[in-house]
This record gives sequence, C-alpha cells and structure tokens, in this order.
Amino acid sequence: MAAQKWEYCSLKIDHLDDRQVVRFIQYKIDGQVEQPVEPDEFGRFVAQLGRESWELAGVSSDQPPPPGARYRESWVFKRPLRVSRRSGV
Repeated sequence: MAAQKWEYCSLKIDHLDDRQVVRFIQYKIDGQVEQPVEPDEFGRFVAQLGRESWELAGVSSDQPPPPGARYRESWVFKRPLRVSRRSGV
C-alpha cells in the first residue's frame, strides 16, 4: 500500500493593536495561493474548510510577527491529496 500523500494550507493571523489581519494560504507544488479573510467571516471560513475536508493539524505562535503586529498565529490544515489519473499525483 502506498503512503498517504497530503496537501496543506494555513491561516496566518497577525494581531495588531486595533485589529487582526487574516490570510489564507494554500501551498502547491508550483507555489502558493493567498487570499485575505475578513475577521468577521473567520468562523464561516473555518467551517468551510471543514466542509472541504481540511483538518486542523497544528497551531503555532512562535514565528516572528511582521512589523506593527504584537504576535502571529499560524493554523496549519491538511487533507488527503486527491490523485490525478493523468499525472499520478
């Protein structure tokens, strides 16, 4: 039996003094795709990730925050990689 292959995405949450900045990042072999997430849509966005079979794999807050942020959280999600019949990946 072949080993399970995974795909990954993350939510980066930068905590500034007066607001939060949230970005969704999906990692791909040929790069990454980023999109902003409105903080008031955060709960619905996470629920949608669950409906799309993304599973929370870990949370980290030990990365250096960007300028102007007090700290940064990274939520990493994974799901089984869907195998393409043409490429085998």
